Amino acid sequence: MFDIVTVLLDPFLLIGLLLGSLYFYLRATFDFWQCRGVPFKQPTVLVGNFGPLLLFRKSQPEGIKEMYQWFKDERFFGAFRVRSPVLILRDPDLVKSVFVKDFAYFTNRGIPINNAQDPLSGHLFNLEGCKWKGLRSKLTPAFSSGKLKRMFYLLVECCQELERLIDVSCSANRSTIEVRELAAKFIIDVIGSCAFGIQINALTDEESEFHRTAKRLSKPSYKATLWRMLRTAMPGLYRLLGVQVIDPSVTRFFKNVVSQMIDQREKSDARRHDFMDLLIELKNKGALENESGAQVCNNEDTQAAKEIELDENAIAAQAFVFFAAGYETSSNTIAFCLHELALNQEIQERTRREIHNAIEARDNKLTYDAVQEMKYLDMVILETLRKYPPAPLISRKCENNYQIPNSKVELPAGMRVIIPIYGFHHDPNYYPDPTKFNPERFTEENKRTRHPYTYLPFGEGPRNCIGMRFALLQIKMGIISFLKDHRVEICEKSIVPIKFSRRSLVTTSEKGFWLAITPSS
Repeated sequence: MFDIVTVLLDPFLLIGLLLGSLYFYLRATFDFWQCRGVPFKQPTVLVGNFGPLLLFRKSQPEGIKEMYQWFKDERFFGAFRVRSPVLILRDPDLVKSVFVKDFAYFTNRGIPINNAQDPLSGHLFNLEGCKWKGLRSKLTPAFSSGKLKRMFYLLVECCQELERLIDVSCSANRSTIEVRELAAKFIIDVIGSCAFGIQINALTDEESEFHRTAKRLSKPSYKATLWRMLRTAMPGLYRLLGVQVIDPSVTRFFKNVVSQMIDQREKSDARRHDFMDLLIELKNKGALENESGAQVCNNEDTQAAKEIELDENAIAAQAFVFFAAGYETSSNTIAFCLHELALNQEIQERTRREIHNAIEARDNKLTYDAVQEMKYLDMVILETLRKYPPAPLISRKCENNYQIPNSKVELPAGMRVIIPIYGFHHDPNYYPDPTKFNPERFTEENKRTRHPYTYLPFGEGPRNCIGMRFALLQIKMGIISFLKDHRVEICEKSIVPIKFSRRSLVTTSEKGFWLAITPSS
C-alpha cells in the first residue's frame, strides 16, 4: 500500500494524482442539470459545450444557432461553459421575465473587472448594482432626441467627407471597394467628432492615431478573444491572474485624449454640444440639464446617482466604450446592409427613391427631420440587424435564487442565463424563410403579430443599449451617404454567401465586404 511519502517521491504517481484531481474537478459540476431534471447536452471536459467556439472552429453566430436548435420543443435547457452550468432560453416570455418583469434578479451581466490592470473596463456595460444604476441615470439624458438633434451637424460634416471619398474612388476607376473599411473610417470620424470633439479625418488619414487604435480594437489577439469568452466562466482565475484584456497602448491613448479634452474644454467657453461636453457637464454638475435648463434626475435614481463619481478615469472609460461599442458594430451593420442591397436591387431602388424624395422635399438639404422621415430605410436597417445581429448572444447573472416561471426549477444565485439572439432572429417560427432579406417583416402591422422579445439587436429592458438611438442614426447616415448618388452591386470579389469570422465576438465577415460602387446618373 502506497503511503504519502511514496506518492510524493514518485513523479509519475504525483503527475497522475494531479491530472486525476483536475479531471474530477472539471467534471464535478456535470450532473448539475441532471439533478434538476433540466434537459442538457452532454459536455466535454475542458470546454463544456462551447468547444467549437472556444477553439475557434465555428463563428459565434453559427455556434449559437446550433445550440438554439438542440432542444426545439423546450422552453429552456442547460449547457456548460467550461465547467460552469448555464441556462439557455428559447421562450420569448422567459426572455421578457429576465429583461423586464424579474429584472431585479438579473440586473447584472456578471462580467468581472480588473480595475487596476484595466481602468477602461469600469464602463457602463460592465458596471453592476448601484454604480451601474447611478451612472445609467446620469448618462441617459445624453442620448435624448434633443441632444442628438444638436449633434446632427457634426454627422453631416462626416457624411460630406464620405461622399467626397466615394466620388474620388469612382472617378479613379476604383469602383470595387471594401465597404466595411470605408464605413469603419466614417464611423471613426463620427465618433471622434461627436464623442471627443476631434476632427480625426480617418477617411483621408490612415495614419491617424485614432485609426490605428480602432484597428487594434477590432483585430484582437486570439489570447484576448479567448479571455473575453472565458472570463465569465472562470472569473476567479481571471481576477487571480490579473488579466489585462484591453491593449495597454489603447488604455494610454484614451486616458491621454480624454485628459487633454477635459483640460481644453474647462479652460475655454467653447461648446460643441458633443458627448464630451455632456460628460464634462456631468463631472462638474453631477447631472445633465434638459433643453429648458432644468437638471434631469428623478427621485428614484437620486440616491443611486450619488454612488458614482465621474472623475477623469470614469469619463475615459465611458468614452472608450462609446468608441469600442459603436465603431465595429455600426460599421459592420452598414456593410451588411449594403451587401444585402447589392443582392436585392429592387429593395435598393426603393430605398434610394425614399432618400431622394425626403431630401428634395427640404430644398435638397439633408436635415435631421428628413432622416427621421425615411421609414423604409428604417425597415431595411431593422431587417439587417435581424439577419446579422451585432451580438449573437446576451447573458445575465442571477443575483438571488430564482424560480423559473411555470416550472419547478429554481436557479441558484450566481447562475448565468444566456439569451441566444441569433437563434431567435433565425427561428422560422418567428421569421419565415429566415435567410431571406425582407424589410417588410418590420411594417407596423407585421411587428404587432410577432412576439416583441424575439427581436433583440439592442437587448431590452432597463439594461438595453443606451446608445441605440445614436447607433441607428449614424448607421442611417452612413447608408444615405453611399446610396444618395451611387448604386452598390455585387462584384467578382464579393463573398456570397458571407462567411462569418470565427475569432470575432461580434457578427462580422471573415473575408470583408467587397462591392462595386457606380454613380447613379
